Amino acid sequence: MSSNLTQDYAFHCQTARAPDYYGLGVRLGIYFSWLQGYIANHFLPTEIASAADTNTIFLLALLIALIKCSSVNMLEQIDGLILIHLSGGTVFGVLSLWGYRTRFYTDEGPAAIRHFGGFGTHSRLILSLGVCVYGLWYWLFAVTGSLIAMGSPLEIGELAVHPPNSSDCATLYTFMFAKVRADGGIRIFYIIACTLCTIYFGIMLLTSSVAGRKRLQNIVGLARQKRWADTSKLRFATGFKYHELQIIYKTLRLLNFAWLVYSALLIEFTLNFNNVTAVLGGPHSGELHLPGQLLPLLIGVFGLVRICYLVLESWRSGDDVEPSLATNQKIRLEARTLHAKDLALAFSPAMKREESVRKEHEPDEADELERRRGRVVRYLVSWLPWLSLLEGFRDEPVMDIGKAKRWSEYSGVPQEGED
Repeated sequence: MSSNLTQDYAFHCQTARAPDYYGLGVRLGIYFSWLQGYIANHFLPTEIASAADTNTIFLLALLIALIKCSSVNMLEQIDGLILIHLSGGTVFGVLSLWGYRTRFYTDEGPAAIRHFGGFGTHSRLILSLGVCVYGLWYWLFAVTGSLIAMGSPLEIGELAVHPPNSSDCATLYTFMFAKVRADGGIRIFYIIACTLCTIYFGIMLLTSSVAGRKRLQNIVGLARQKRWADTSKLRFATGFKYHELQIIYKTLRLLNFAWLVYSALLIEFTLNFNNVTAVLGGPHSGELHLPGQLLPLLIGVFGLVRICYLVLESWRSGDDVEPSLATNQKIRLEARTLHAKDLALAFSPAMKREESVRKEHEPDEADELERRRGRVVRYLVSWLPWLSLLEGFRDEPVMDIGKAKRWSEYSGVPQEGED
């Protein structure tokens, strides 16, 4: 079908590295990873971390290609456009900085924020900001000439293609529920959207410096007391109440699925509108057998098949689902030493099956650090949970006399003389 479709084009366009950037295998691998992430977010919490890692790695590869290849004039306008759309699908459809699009908060309430705020959260934040900054540069400058268009006389050297592109390929089109010119009114829309997203993620990145300072204080405080085995992990809080978290989750569940479908259509229609037929599939195109496309395809396929199997098993057997590799179910969550027999957990923490009892939550249940705060402060902390580390944005929990609670649990520096 794909081969017959490509014969209907009046002319064909191509770029020298299109199969490497977004060939059929690359696109399918990313699409399958989107589905893997979506299924994990909403049906299998134990797989959220591994699915997020897969999509983060894909996003990192796309961002490196965008920045590096743009800087050395290896990227053409259509290449940058497709890679941006692929990145946007990942950032706004699958990845979650603080987990609001996952079912963690539905299952565990506001306390589920304990799953976030570490290396993964900050890695995704930096990558998301990088995509938005590049997108802003692309729509401001690349569409208007900073990147070379197909069919341009400048398609020489490493950018040369055989046969050469027609001059009709020079006009760049994209999809917004219709065929539109990329340098038209849609460009203004994307400039505004990228600007707002850059500000949004930029403020988050600046605020995250609070966590770095607090973490350093904890490490220094523990080192001075020679408490090498104690954790310096920070205690974050979200300002949302349980019923608000449920509303957000249910809304995002629908919007994220719609966004992923739209992103896939956006990419495929953009390729068709610009007559980039060499990557649309067919017996004489695509080169799926080459490692550059086969590797992402296999990663996406096996990841999707694995999570579908685990979801089916969880529905069929409930809590009787066995991990794919033998693990010691008696290991305590607070254990600080990784034993040789549990080495597999270091590579796939999702294989750890925790015994959990479904807990009923009150609609007004809130984190104890934000329970008595006003709505404005609560919502601000929900957007920027790093603020919950500051005294002005939190209520210190009352500690009963005689209880041995570590100050580090509440993100402060451990005190001298504590047990």
